[in-house]
Amino acid sequence: MAISTYAAIDIGSGELSMKLYEVSKQRGICELTHVRHKFSLGAEIYAKGFISYQTIGEICNTLNDFKRIINEYQTASWQIYATSILREARNLLVIIDQIKVQTGFNVRVLSNSESRFLYYKALALKKGNFESLIEDGTLIVDIDAGSVQLSIFDQGKLCVTQNLLLGSTRIRELLQAMQDEAYDFHALIDEYIEKDLLTFKKLYLDSTKIRHVIAIGEMIPDIYYYMKSNRQKNGKGDFDGILTRKAMSKNKLLKVFAGASTRLAIPTILICRKISQLTDCDEILLSAVDLCDGMAVEYAEKKVKLRLAHNFTEDILSTSENIARKYMVDMKHVENVQTLALQIFDRIRKLHGLGKRERLLLQIAVILHSCGAYINEIQSRECSYRIIMSTEIIGISHKERTIVANMVRYNSSSFPSYEELDEDFTKEEYITIVKLNAILKTANVLDKSNRQKIKNVGVTLEDGILTITADTMADITLEKGLFHQKADVFQEVFGIRPTLKQRRSGGSSGRR
Repeated sequence: MAISTYAAIDIGSGELSMKLYEVSKQRGICELTHVRHKFSLGAEIYAKGFISYQTIGEICNTLNDFKRIINEYQTASWQIYATSILREARNLLVIIDQIKVQTGFNVRVLSNSESRFLYYKALALKKGNFESLIEDGTLIVDIDAGSVQLSIFDQGKLCVTQNLLLGSTRIRELLQAMQDEAYDFHALIDEYIEKDLLTFKKLYLDSTKIRHVIAIGEMIPDIYYYMKSNRQKNGKGDFDGILTRKAMSKNKLLKVFAGASTRLAIPTILICRKISQLTDCDEILLSAVDLCDGMAVEYAEKKVKLRLAHNFTEDILSTSENIARKYMVDMKHVENVQTLALQIFDRIRKLHGLGKRERLLLQIAVILHSCGAYINEIQSRECSYRIIMSTEIIGISHKERTIVANMVRYNSSSFPSYEELDEDFTKEEYITIVKLNAILKTANVLDKSNRQKIKNVGVTLEDGILTITADTMADITLEKGLFHQKADVFQEVFGIRPTLKQRRSGGSSGRR
């Protein structure tokens, strides 16, 4: 039985954390050890805007200690991720450079959507009833130092996700100066978080009944274990990973957490309390999963082909479709173009050399390619670009979202040269966008009338000619006429010229 050891290191707002795991196909993921070193990175960044060289030195010394533990365990692989708090430091590049120089470690700074996605994967693996919970109105509340991610799952899929700047450290530092003047500081926190949460409620919660709330994030494990320890000491109590309505009275919360080791527990717990009131749920389930657990799941998926019961790719697509519906996109057109684009993608794999991830980005681009028409029909592609760049899609990185946005932006015009985009993309990323853009243009023109005349195509490649055969009885004169222009683009990218032929077998109709 092949077993790999893996170290996951998280540079968080309040601590550096490392977990070592054994990963195998038979046994899955087994945690070996967990070491932590407390910091106040979040408070320092919000107070000063940067991390001092003294703190950077402390980070590097801790990482070198972690390195010695990694060597003792003869760990095969390791990764270091940093999340939202480090992104807000003005001297981010200096921090990453000094970590590389002083420790030899490379740090990957995750986008918000990437880090939240890892938490969801860890939750899906560790919480045995995750699949049953999300079938029936579940709100996942992911609280970190800088923000709160609110994600609604229903009927087994992710429906909507929204990021609010209500993180525990951000709230504490913003309101710290008012603490001495406030008659009731905790009421002040409650008032501060209420507005954004009420807006979220009006937009999304009034139309969805939330039966379960699951709280995760940087501070939740500390609160979870503090509650568990408190229960063991007192013998009985309401706290054991669940906050009930009775337990969430303000006086009881303040009494229970008065002795907590972190002053950030109160903002976090008050956010949970306010969400309990807005959703009218009976309880909030606390989960002790952390970013390291999510990193281990990601590693196991790649290393030993670990398969989760939940299909997160479907969540990414479901979220994209909900964004498209928000902007009144013709979903029949989207469905048809997506089918055609994937058929072309799958049948010319040897020509483009792209993989599953690029296929997913193509799907997202198809789903969102016409959303900008809601704002301005004439400048729809530019508006689509702006919408995609301004809308977070959980599960894809900021760079991937930029790739999708540029595929869509130039769907109706010639693609710019690399020199015009070289500040945003590497040469390899540029070539990927060009290839996917050519496929998107070709598929989109096959349903230019938005009447789904062509629902299925046959694709053959012989003697340097790519023949796309449309099986339809409909009049496709418009599609044939516009196809010639897109064929030029396709030939320029792939070196072969596509031709469109019609086979009248009676398999489809041009009528709606």
